[in-house]
Amino acid sequence: MSDDKKLVVVSGGMPLVILAAGWVIFVGPVRPPSESLVAAVVTFAGAVLTSSVALIGHIFKRQADKRLERESREKRDRLRLDAAMRAGELLAAEGTQTTPAVVASGLLALTNLGQELLAVTLLVDLWKEHNSQVSSETAVLVIDKALRSADHTVQLVGAELLCRNAERLDPCQSLHWPSALEGTWNPRFSRRTKLLIVEALVTMALAAPASEGAIRAVAVRLYAFWEAESDCPRTRGCIGKLLSALRTRLDHLGYSDFLQGNREVRLAQLDAAAATAHTGPDGFLDQLSDKLADRLAAWSAACEDQPATSGRLSSAECGTPHPEKPPARRRLESIARAG
Repeated sequence: MSDDKKLVVVSGGMPLVILAAGWVIFVGPVRPPSESLVAAVVTFAGAVLTSSVALIGHIFKRQADKRLERESREKRDRLRLDAAMRAGELLAAEGTQTTPAVVASGLLALTNLGQELLAVTLLVDLWKEHNSQVSSETAVLVIDKALRSADHTVQLVGAELLCRNAERLDPCQSLHWPSALEGTWNPRFSRRTKLLIVEALVTMALAAPASEGAIRAVAVRLYAFWEAESDCPRTRGCIGKLLSALRTRLDHLGYSDFLQGNREVRLAQLDAAAATAHTGPDGFLDQLSDKLADRLAAWSAACEDQPATSGRLSSAECGTPHPEKPPARRRLESIARAG
């Protein structure tokens, strides 16, 4: 018997019990009742019955509200499922209708309908190096939704897609990196998801020219990963190793704070993270991070000036110059590098 049914039974039987108890108390089992006692008992019984009726009415109303809420939820779920199926059919349709705009609309509609797994699954076949049917910007938006999902499988598929296509992304373009990873990190990601994301970040950087903007973007994002992994010293050690590989070049940039997205990181914070670099000789993760760190160090050593691309001003540093490197010295170093 449900709780509501129990309440109905109790509400119906309780007045009888209360009335019987009141009769015994006020009248007694053998004493003849007076008119005043009868009036008091009747008034008492009316109050009890009124309260019981109100309680039963409230219970029935609550049951009706629950039923309406359940029906509304089921109807909403059916509509979401129908919309998701129509979006999938739209993406699967043959002919001229599957333009990039149509594909983008379908994928983003699926993510807004709570169908992130279906969206990233379709993205596997739509986002390809050759004959891609979706732009990298749209693909990153879908992956961002997948990484924000509470489903570890969806997160893993999104991270796998990001790593697989990282060479086609630009570290200096905010639209080429999920906002869920821009200065933030989810320490509840699975171990494999974390590895794929870190590898995607490094691969994206190595495939791009080594510019100041790219180095800064990689360093700030890695620091966000390191900061969130406070309960995992081994992961911190591997990420610290990657930051250590960038540390020498960061010092030569001539400023002490780095802005990427909505996150600002000081050079002293990067130093603290790089100081945690640790290598264990027998771990696969340690060996992988060693190789990635060596490649990052070689890449950052070939750093060029800021590229003259759109969005350069928005990605510029708002940093404070090092005391030991005044602006005049930085200009001289820039002229020397250009020469």
